[in-house]
Parts: sequence; C-alpha cells; structure tokens
Amino acid sequence: MKNIFIIITLIFISFDIKANVRTLEIGSLYYQCKPYQNNNFNFEKLSQSDQVKAMLCRTTLIGIADTGYNLCQSLKWYYKNANVDSKGILIGLSSWYANDLVESVNKLISGFNRWAEKNQHLWKELVTGVPFKRDYMAKNYYCNLK
Repeated sequence: MKNIFIIITLIFISFDIKANVRTLEIGSLYYQCKPYQNNNFNFEKLSQSDQVKAMLCRTTLIGIADTGYNLCQSLKWYYKNANVDSKGILIGLSSWYANDLVESVNKLISGFNRWAEKNQHLWKELVTGVPFKRDYMAKNYYCNLK
C-alpha cells in the first residue's frame, strides 16, 4: 500500500512539473503577456485571471533579463584579463546568453510579443533556451564586453 501511495505521488509530481515547464514555453508565455500589452500594461483593467498571467509574464521576462545582465557583468570582468583565445570564447558566449540592462519592462514585453509572433515555429521551445536569448535578448540588448 505504501508503495502504491509513493507511485501515485510521483505521478502527480511529474504532471505538475510538466505543467510548470509548459508555462516557460514561448507560446504559453506569449498568451500570458499579450492581454497585458493589449490593455496598455494597465494591470487594474485586467480580469483576475489575466492579472495572474501578467504577473507570470513580467516575472519570467524580468528574471531572464536580469540573469542575462548578471552574466554580462561577469563576462566583462573575465574579459579584462583574458587572453586572445579566451576573449573570442567570451564574446561568443555573450552573444548567445548575455544582455545589457533592460530599463523598460513594458518595452521588453512588447518586444517579446513581436518576436514570438514572428517565430511561432519556436513556440514549444523554452523561453529560457537559446533561441529567445540569442535571437532577441542578445541582439536587442547587446552585451558589450569592451
């Protein structure tokens, strides 16, 4: 009986993890962000359900932007004392995962939505993966190591 309970618990945990991962898919995040943008980023005018989606949208994109910015700062520090070969590697790494400071969350959300609309073939990819970070964040918020 104890083993059955453990197995059932593990099954429910795995479904919960899969559901949480889906919220990080580009397409899912787009559907969370779009109503917020459509209401001119006025949180109060959203339904309660859309308010929750707006908060998920904001916190997810802010987290990605802040992580990329912190990586940029670390890479800048390493770049100062790196040899020529290492500098090339650091530049390549920064162009895929790092970004400069994002000052406007609303512009970040609008930019993400435009990018997602143009890249619907990537909607099942995770927003924390390479495509969004490399093709949007690193290009629009360039991390200059020099």
